[in-house]
Amino acid sequence: MVKALAAMLDVVAILENGKRVEVSATIRPPYEAEDGQWIARVQVKPLRGAPLDVRGVDSFHALWLACSLVLKMLAELKASGARLESSDGSEFPLEGYLGGLTGPTSASDRG
Repeated sequence: MVKALAAMLDVVAILENGKRVEVSATIRPPYEAEDGQWIARVQVKPLRGAPLDVRGVDSFHALWLACSLVLKMLAELKASGARLESSDGSEFPLEGYLGGLTGPTSASDRG
């Protein structure tokens, strides 16, 4: 049985020594825990061996935090000297993804 995914992202990291590492990030749909928090399970192979449970105040928050975590891990990988590529060999547009984390927060901010 295949488990449902809320999001999936595959990136190839070219390390400084030339080694190619296929990075696969998956996020499971958020579910509500007994304490009322929402949990989204994040797996980023091979950067993290074990899945991480990201908690939010609601399902949207948990999913947003899970996506942000994946992007932060990719940004740290790039900062360590790795080059990130999409599966087709083109440069992975990490800055485009990160723009959503630091861009305008309201319609009035956009002009």
